[in-house]
Amino acid sequence: MKAENDFSQRSPLRQFELVVEKRSIFVNAHYLAEISPYFEYLCFGDFREAREGRAELEDESYDEVIELLRFICPDPEYLLRRDVTEANFAVLTHFSHLMQIPSLHRQLEAFIEGEFSSDDYEVKDTSLVDMIVEAKDAAFSDPVMEILHKKLAKVELERVKELVKKLPGSYAEPILAEVQRLVQSLISECQRMWVDDISSFQHRISVNHTKNPVNCLTA
Repeated sequence: MKAENDFSQRSPLRQFELVVEKRSIFVNAHYLAEISPYFEYLCFGDFREAREGRAELEDESYDEVIELLRFICPDPEYLLRRDVTEANFAVLTHFSHLMQIPSLHRQLEAFIEGEFSSDDYEVKDTSLVDMIVEAKDAAFSDPVMEILHKKLAKVELERVKELVKKLPGSYAEPILAEVQRLVQSLISECQRMWVDDISSFQHRISVNHTKNPVNCLTA
């Protein structure tokens, strides 16, 4: 099993204390300040937290903050293990926005535009809705949001309605509207292709009939 930091103890490098759900997490303020203006201001700005070397993160999950830190910080073997998956996407997207980590934001978008966009990539519909909600909050690009919504549009519409019904209207309504738009667009495209196929077939019949009426009738 790979070694993992638990960030529960101070070290020569990890001196800044984050308090989450009344539990202490110790981080390297200088490292985090290099990758995030949020941490630069929090740890080194003209604030009480910077002077005390301690800050409380309200309304956040201890386990999720640890998950973020294990993703963006080197492990005990000095390695960065940064594999984005559907399982960690929503959490990482949440913190990439909240804590202003642009490199993480870009990596998350690259994951959606790359591996995730493949038709062969399967994702749980419940995870997909969470991903869309967090990506919307994080102001992901329109092409990225399109990929996410197209994945959801493959789910039966009644199931989509069930998935979003507990979300606030500001999330549920746009998600449902976009899925319905994409489904209708797909139906229209299929109808257009069907008409084109029929027209092409009729054209071939007409050409064959002109060249050889007997062959056409016996084809």
